[in-house]
Amino acid sequence: MNKIDPKLAMEVAGIRNAIKRSNRTDYVTTYTESEFFNGKTTVERVLILRTRGCSWSYHSGCSMCGYWDDTNPEIGRGELDDQIRTFLKEFPKGEVLKIFTSGSFFDPVEIDPALQFSIIENVLKSYSHLIVESRPEYIKKVIGKLKEYRGRVQVAIGLESTDPYVLKNSINKNYDFDDFKEAASLLRENGISVRTYLLLKPPFMTEKEAINDSIKSARDLAPYSDFISINPMNIQRGTLVERMYREGNYRPPWLWSVVAVLQALRDLDVPVVSLITAAGKRRGAHNGHDCDKRFSEGIRKYSETHNYAYLDELSCECKDTWENFSEVEEEVGVAMDEVILDD
Repeated sequence: MNKIDPKLAMEVAGIRNAIKRSNRTDYVTTYTESEFFNGKTTVERVLILRTRGCSWSYHSGCSMCGYWDDTNPEIGRGELDDQIRTFLKEFPKGEVLKIFTSGSFFDPVEIDPALQFSIIENVLKSYSHLIVESRPEYIKKVIGKLKEYRGRVQVAIGLESTDPYVLKNSINKNYDFDDFKEAASLLRENGISVRTYLLLKPPFMTEKEAINDSIKSARDLAPYSDFISINPMNIQRGTLVERMYREGNYRPPWLWSVVAVLQALRDLDVPVVSLITAAGKRRGAHNGHDCDKRFSEGIRKYSETHNYAYLDELSCECKDTWENFSEVEEEVGVAMDEVILDD
């Protein structure tokens, strides 16, 4: 696997920073999705807050992340308070609420610490469970208060891979597996469950390398996690990955590869799902065949039920193409792309 070219990374960072961020102060969006949660199919409400964004993105940022696009650097406690009040007025109750922030819920610069726990308290008055995301470095400071909500809060951490080389040279994550293990262990010791995201096919990886990395990473982290989500790469605006994609140097993973990872992990005691963004589209996981819709639907149904029958029944003649593509990549020794069309 090749590593990030520092000059290219700096150039893409310049492109990203030149794009004007939002000046809106309302929340970004809300929607529902179904998922296998706590042993059953559950309809979950998702809320994306508009914040100032991930603190790491102000310094460098991850190679694939374009979520800063919906952020506003001027957002403060008052605006976030208004977003939560508006949301709870519109959707006052439910079973599970996921709150995403384009960064970390427990980042004190992104969300005032007092507001963090005001939000948790208010949400849990009318929702049974709350799922929030955070980088591991913020957990130690909040665990004292967070443990009061044991059994009702789950913290999601985007580890992406357990391989230190991948984390540093492909993703630019700025933390490692040891940081994750420390945070995850602390959370679980205090009754807070842990959801872990793995990124399928970071840049500079062949299809086979990506599959093997996700499988190995899931097995590595399973002892520290209560739930694993395989997130196939989707190409986001203004990122290093988008630049590579447009230059013909990156292809998102095949849907066949998603199925291969999920099937390989069926013996894990930890539930493994895959909720795919842009499934079947050129900027998301796809086979590039008329089976894309059927595969996307099968993976979705599996992720809602944890029933492997939905994956077992998936088949298509394009499997040979996927296997040939993967073999040729290994022979030439670099990640390949398909013909790029205007999109």
